[in-house]
Amino acid sequence: MTEYGILVKKTIFGLNKTIGVNFRDLFKAVGKAIADYKFGKWNFVAKDGVDVLAALGLQQDAGHLAWLLIYRSLDQAIHQLVEDNLDLFTGKFKNYDEYDAIAEGIDFSLENTEIVIDSSFFKHPKQILQQININQLFLAWLQCYSLNNAAATSICQRLPSYFVFALNQEWHARASDYASINEFFHTPVADAAERENSWRLYNAWLQKQIDEPMFAEAFGLRQVYIQPRAYYEQEIENNHREEDDYGRGIDKKHKKIVVELESNLITWINKADSRDAIRIISGDPGSGKSSFSKMLAAKLSKIENIRTLCIPLHLFDPTGDLVEAVGKFIRYDKYLSHNPLDREQESSKLLIIFDGLDELAMQGKLGAEVAKSFIGEVQKTVNFFNRQEKQAKLQIIISGRPVIISSNRDELRKTEQILHVLSYVVEERDNYQDKKNLLREDQRNSWWKKYGSVTGKNYTAMPEELKLKNLVEITSQPLLNYLVALSYIRSQDESTEDTIIFSEETNLNAIYQDLLKSVYDRGWDTDQHPTLKGVEYKNFVRILEEIALAAWHGNGRTTTVKEIQAHCESSGLKILLEKFTEGAKSGVTRLLTAFYFRQSGYGKDGDRTFEFTHKSFGEYLTAKRIVRELIKINRQLKNREDDPDEGWDEKQALTRWIVICGMSAINEYLFKFICDEISLYQTETVKQWQETLSNLISFMLRQGMPMEKLDPRPPYQEECRQGRNAEEALLVVVNASARSTQERSNINWRSEYSFGKWLSRLQNHTADDDKIIINQCLNWLNLYRANLYRANLYRANLVRANLDGANLEGANLVRANLVRANLVRANLDGANLNGAILEGANLEKAILEGANFRGANLNEANLRGAHLSEANFQEADFDRADLQRVDFDRADFQGADFDRAIMDDNVRRKIESLSTNKHR
Repeated sequence: MTEYGILVKKTIFGLNKTIGVNFRDLFKAVGKAIADYKFGKWNFVAKDGVDVLAALGLQQDAGHLAWLLIYRSLDQAIHQLVEDNLDLFTGKFKNYDEYDAIAEGIDFSLENTEIVIDSSFFKHPKQILQQININQLFLAWLQCYSLNNAAATSICQRLPSYFVFALNQEWHARASDYASINEFFHTPVADAAERENSWRLYNAWLQKQIDEPMFAEAFGLRQVYIQPRAYYEQEIENNHREEDDYGRGIDKKHKKIVVELESNLITWINKADSRDAIRIISGDPGSGKSSFSKMLAAKLSKIENIRTLCIPLHLFDPTGDLVEAVGKFIRYDKYLSHNPLDREQESSKLLIIFDGLDELAMQGKLGAEVAKSFIGEVQKTVNFFNRQEKQAKLQIIISGRPVIISSNRDELRKTEQILHVLSYVVEERDNYQDKKNLLREDQRNSWWKKYGSVTGKNYTAMPEELKLKNLVEITSQPLLNYLVALSYIRSQDESTEDTIIFSEETNLNAIYQDLLKSVYDRGWDTDQHPTLKGVEYKNFVRILEEIALAAWHGNGRTTTVKEIQAHCESSGLKILLEKFTEGAKSGVTRLLTAFYFRQSGYGKDGDRTFEFTHKSFGEYLTAKRIVRELIKINRQLKNREDDPDEGWDEKQALTRWIVICGMSAINEYLFKFICDEISLYQTETVKQWQETLSNLISFMLRQGMPMEKLDPRPPYQEECRQGRNAEEALLVVVNASARSTQERSNINWRSEYSFGKWLSRLQNHTADDDKIIINQCLNWLNLYRANLYRANLYRANLVRANLDGANLEGANLVRANLVRANLVRANLDGANLNGAILEGANLEKAILEGANFRGANLNEANLRGAHLSEANFQEADFDRADLQRVDFDRADFQGADFDRAIMDDNVRRKIESLSTNKHR
């Protein structure tokens, strides 16, 4: 007879003997699976049963069933944990005799250990691991392999969450096996319905998720996580909002209030104001938005009075009714059995975290429109659920990149509603209101200390060699800082060749390139990964580029095995892919799961879909693929030039460009990677590319894009979309080349109207001017005498552009960057340059009559002989500007700064006279 509330109180040896199992066999089975993996196989399936229920008559013995539940769960957890870190086990044993001794002695060491399983087990299942002392045995077993102490310890630290998840999975999958446990005492599962059990399983998965390995490391997110800081904007009182001619607010000012992101959101969750139930997290790629979402969800999953659901939006259908969309998402979830938004089934308070607003996209509809529609649907649903409640029953957090968040600001007007994630180090602290001095800490040092602990490197702070000014932007972002750490450790290994040298010229692409090399080399092991046997490094990179291209042509992050095979076949890589994967779909799957991809579901045709674990990794590889195509096009055109029977002509080159760049538009993040990739090449080489692209644009403007060459030829509307994307890509990449060479691109415009018409056509794909990437790619262009009458150049980058004699009458140049642009004799009559930057620009003899230069920066600008009559220069900055012989009849200079401006006496007297008259 057991004591009250205790299922069993026996030694482990006795329990194992009763159900016919032992830990020795468990560890030997794992060891065999590792050995198989070294030969390219991983076929382990956890034993289903130790199937002893009927044979040994255990159906009614709650105590022994509880131990069977624990053993099965531990078996599954250890196998899963090892599987997630297989690449660390490809080395030799340190000592075979020691390994055998540990495996044989495991059960003897536990023989007299007494286990007590009582009613608290289901609330605190991790405590049973302490009774068994399994962590110490597991650690000793791991150290028999070529794992250093830090790696082995990091893996052991993750076992508890894997065990709890496996326990809940086992209970959920075989509830009938453990029926007598329910009869012994009321467990949470017995007291609640099936949905309670599924919530326990889901919460265990949330905990396990943050202990899953980062990349191929021995540690998980939880072990190196740094709590992020954030800020929200608060409008300064008595601050007027002025709009430009296009209805945009331009002078509204805010103060940035710094907060701890997690504590701020938990306070908001606890307050549960039904009128303020939505929060937005805005952050750049790699800023830690998704990591924060996972950590917050895991933390909240331990709180009994609130349900937390985390939904990655790239796996979510955002169209239509939100309740139905969540229900559809749940139907494909492995753990939850019901829709938490179904009020008839669920009465608990619910928090939903939607991660990745920028991931929303739908064929034929712009992502920005989908995002706006989704936010509207979220607001409607939240209002409906909370309409009769003082305390919110439904709260929602949405994360996304700044571009997509900013385009929806008008829908999100409550104070503190948008929280902007701050980087590890904030240099311009004066721009923030930071009462708690949160920004004083350089969080990179805290991260490196944690990283040193889990890797055995014992860093106390960020290494001094990495505190270079050009690396601040990279190391201040969590993901990129981690990638720098990988490269840094590799560079410190004297036995590793071709490592990165950190310098003032190091950019992100160089770091990613080094990461790829380290993945290929697997620096911690001399044995090659089974998937890479016989594959050269250049071919390894080439295949990954094609996978990235397939993903970019899809939705930017995910792709399918079928799409990868199709892309490789069309690019002549079929044989290489077969060599890579032994020709089988399972081989492609193994390739993907080994190198920073994960399975994310199934496509419409049932084909498995895979996604990049980090979207920026795909963007980097896509940039490399685009530059690779540029190199090939340049070479083939040169071959044709040298021999008419060799190479490609312009139509063939443009057809290839459409195939590569037509399916998707280049965004600002991919553009940055393209710029960095091109900058890695010699200037003379890039000059050739710049000339080639300029010539292709000239050819395209004369004869159009050769869409008829596509096979199969797409429908007309799709043809127009692909053609526009490919044309835009030409201008984007020629701009990336010009930024590297620092020389102007000389395109042969057919007439003075050619560029303006082309620009307008490229811009028309979106109504959101902030998202027009083409406007950011106009610097270093030769636009001599171009007619840009009333052109939309909002926030355009026209740095060092040649606009000599150009017609910019009535153009929208609000906040445009015209640093050192050539505007000699340009016509800017009635143009709007509110807040524009014209530092060092040459405006000699330009026509600026009636133009709006309010708040413009004209430092060191040359306005000699310019016509300024009736122009608005309120609050403009003329520091060291040349104002000699200007004509400014009836111009408005109120609040303008003429400090150190160069002007003749006549001009000075007139300006002083105007200023005096204004103050009368």
